[in-house]
Amino acid sequence: MAEATRTHGAFGRTGDSSDLLFLDIDGVLHPVGGDYSFSSRFFSHLPPLEELLREFRSVDVVISSDWRLTESIEQLQRYFSADIQHRIIGATPQIDPNAAVHQRRQLEIQAWLDGNGRHDAEWVALDDWPSNFEAGFARLVLTDPKRAFDQDSFQELRSHFLRFAAGR
Repeated sequence: MAEATRTHGAFGRTGDSSDLLFLDIDGVLHPVGGDYSFSSRFFSHLPPLEELLREFRSVDVVISSDWRLTESIEQLQRYFSADIQHRIIGATPQIDPNAAVHQRRQLEIQAWLDGNGRHDAEWVALDDWPSNFEAGFARLVLTDPKRAFDQDSFQELRSHFLRFAAGR
């Protein structure tokens, strides 16, 4: 298993006391077609997510997308608005890609949480692949890959963030 990655954002912020969003990209921040071709421009659904992150400033983002395998955290941060970039604090490790693993993304998230001493953190995953998580997983906001981060997933994610805020 790969080592958990973590970066320190602007102003020495580490995110240790923050709530967490584990973020997929394809099928979430832009739609993909049935053959997994891209049906619209990259990151076309990022503005509403950033709006939500501005409302809930206690939430930091960990990239769980396969994009983390080809781009550094610094490169991924550049897709986000300047006021959000420092809240992209890391990426999940990759579990051996040759191993047949069920709920792969969920296990990678758990590895990041454990590797960063955050196993007690409030967190939610935003993803479009249900097979990457156990069935009925309560910490998953599932998007339709053809619609990406739409109003329904916006409201569902917002309800998770509200629950985080109420728990303080």
